[in-house]
Amino acid sequence: MKGSSGSALKALRASVVVRTATRPLSTSSTINQAEGSTRGQVYPGESAEQAWKRNLNEAREWRRRRDAQRNSLPLFIPQSANPPPRPRSPTQATLSTLLASGAALGHSHSLTSTAYTPYIYGKRAGLSIIDLDQTLPILRRTAALVRDVVKADGIVLIVGTRDGHKKMIHRAKERLEDNGYAVNDWMPGVLTNSETFFGIEPMLNKSYKPDLVVFLNPSENTAAIRECTARHIPTVGIVDTDTDPRIVTYPIPANMESMRTAELVVGTLSIAGQEGRRLRLKEAERRATEQKGRARRDRR
Repeated sequence: MKGSSGSALKALRASVVVRTATRPLSTSSTINQAEGSTRGQVYPGESAEQAWKRNLNEAREWRRRRDAQRNSLPLFIPQSANPPPRPRSPTQATLSTLLASGAALGHSHSLTSTAYTPYIYGKRAGLSIIDLDQTLPILRRTAALVRDVVKADGIVLIVGTRDGHKKMIHRAKERLEDNGYAVNDWMPGVLTNSETFFGIEPMLNKSYKPDLVVFLNPSENTAAIRECTARHIPTVGIVDTDTDPRIVTYPIPANMESMRTAELVVGTLSIAGQEGRRLRLKEAERRATEQKGRARRDRR
């Protein structure tokens, strides 16, 4: 028995030595496989070096097209005769302001929604980091959308049901004046059961329906989003990494938990709407002046 146990112990030690010795070899082979996988697909008839160069050129071309597409997006730029040297308006949103507001911080990487993957920059300390290079042009494009809606005399409804949202959504409503409404507590059935709330006359005129709804916390207002979908009302929302961005029509990838991010986003959109309202009133004033001029000429 002693001889057999001694031989078994020697065999066990030998296997440990063999495993330890072969471990670097397996690691190096894994690294080689990983390096080969990063070179992309190899077409028949071309070498590995040619495939690597071709894939590198394709990646550079894709980045060039992406940058060109971002530069061609319509941006909201407030019109001012004498702009200040260092503007503090939220419409002047930059990567620095978004980063300072905490917009890049997402939830735990294990909770990241699969559909949110295109908006993820990377992972750090177990958290998903949102790509602000995509958030910034999306925010500016959404601001242009709000400006155009208000310019066409549309109604923008801002919904923020958290306690910290109350002040910022009412300030946004003041900027939009009669083209905006703010809701801090959503009542179910406001859109799908409007006759009970407003009577039959607003329903016949469709004056109860907003033209655009902005949600500061869409994942906590799924019932309201369903009502907007049922009434074919487009929606805008700050979508975090644990939420499917497809729940709203125009998602803004950012940290939903940060009140500074919410204030930056709603301030940007409301000031864009304020600019659209100013342009509409200016256009109406110009048309009224032209009509008065025609009436005077007709009298003569």
